Amino acid sequence: MFAYIDETGHSGRNIFDRNEYFQLGTLLAVNDISEAVGLMLNPFLERKGIVRLHANEWPEHELVYLTHSVLDAIEACGPWRFNLFAVHKPFVAPTKFVDTIFDPGENDATPHHWYWDEMHRHVLCLVADSAMNRQLAESFWEAFLNDNAEAIISVATELEATVRASSEPDAVKSVFRSSIEWASNNSEAFTLIATDKRKGYQSHSPNLFAFTNAFQAIHQFCKTHGCRPEVIVHDQQQEFQSELRRFYNDFAHMVIEDRDDGGFPKAELAPYSKGDFTLMPSTKSFGLQAVDLLLWVSQREGATDEMKSLKERIEEHLERYYISRDMSQAIVNTRLLKRLQK
Repeated sequence: MFAYIDETGHSGRNIFDRNEYFQLGTLLAVNDISEAVGLMLNPFLERKGIVRLHANEWPEHELVYLTHSVLDAIEACGPWRFNLFAVHKPFVAPTKFVDTIFDPGENDATPHHWYWDEMHRHVLCLVADSAMNRQLAESFWEAFLNDNAEAIISVATELEATVRASSEPDAVKSVFRSSIEWASNNSEAFTLIATDKRKGYQSHSPNLFAFTNAFQAIHQFCKTHGCRPEVIVHDQQQEFQSELRRFYNDFAHMVIEDRDDGGFPKAELAPYSKGDFTLMPSTKSFGLQAVDLLLWVSQREGATDEMKSLKERIEEHLERYYISRDMSQAIVNTRLLKRLQK
């Protein structure tokens, strides 16, 4: 299978800029779609006198027609999916706070189910987000990126006091109190001392979160269609080239699944090679330009009947994954409903 990956709303480590959302689109196809998509895109590019498509530069009515043509070409090549990973960047601060303080692999005072069970972990994220105003969020993020244990503990202590005075359930208050107390007494155990000479902080950006999620989308697609990765193409960029390659080499072969019993997620090696990974400018990849079109559609409102029809067509092949407060709340609500139905 072939995967084409592009992003919009680039942030790097700056999660508090004006553009609050980051999206990464992964177009997965059993066969190489490049030639077929090129036959659809080339006439448009030649007519406009351009070498690559930037969808946001052209009228909607032209792009709706063009996107339908591109989808026709993709569908003629065989099964395909579009995985859309979206991050509300400010919500990264409370989620990374939970990862830092409550990971029971590093914090002996955190019961395992509070972190490894999906519902409990998202409860912690929601509570941390409610207690974390913008100033505290920025203070934690700066401390986290600088591996400043003293400042991390200062933020954690202030959050614990806010949670203690809140109307949160006693069980939530208890895990905040015990985990943060342990972290305060053992700060050297949970800072990022394992990071390779502090150069790995780029890996704590929405860009890299989304990239690792794309691996799991690739594995699921291969499982569904009985194929294996052949070529994975990512839009070329300067800032993350080394980190993207490192993450691909270290993690692309891992298939990770959450368990329902509150235990450590199940991880195993994929039963195939991870394929060839390449960073390529979109001017040289019609697959990447197709992703640009799909990302553009995903950000448009369905104001016209033509756009609504196009979005409905893409929806049939669309898989979404979000990091946001709304998504965490939806996960908690869904898990609670399932428990009530048992």
